[in-house]
Amino acid sequence: MIDLHAPAFRRFLLVLAVAFAAGLAFGGYLYTQRDPVVAGFVPWTAAWPQHAVVAVIGALLVLGIRARRWPPRTPALTPARLALAAPLLFLLVFAAFRAGVQVLAGLDPNFTVNAWGGPTYLGAMACHYLDLAVGGIVVVGALRLILTRRASAAGASGVPRAAAA
Repeated sequence: MIDLHAPAFRRFLLVLAVAFAAGLAFGGYLYTQRDPVVAGFVPWTAAWPQHAVVAVIGALLVLGIRARRWPPRTPALTPARLALAAPLLFLLVFAAFRAGVQVLAGLDPNFTVNAWGGPTYLGAMACHYLDLAVGGIVVVGALRLILTRRASAAGASGVPRAAAA
């Protein structure tokens, strides 16, 4: 279970919020640099069939997470584990940045016309945020496996095995 009041978790949420705000700023900049000539729509660039598959995978992940009884885990923050987790943490920060970019840059018709889910703003946002959500579920699951270890089961005396040894 995630301790929502842990200082490290709150700091990481702050990092994500700053990344999203930076993405908003960069998306606004991209919007100001837009080309007044709108590009033509190229068929089959919208990737709706692929995103139907991503939506099904996302739904299965969510249902699997909700239905499964996850064994308790305890933090295992070693330098090696943190090194393994660093690229995944960066990926989450980049995803927050990219989500911010989409908000304002997507107002440019050229940004969405041949994007996944294009040619409309809402379609492009739906597909990009679906990708971010499903990718985020996978990354957070991988981080859970990397940064924690199974809690030891209680022995016959009721004392956890690790403590009894």
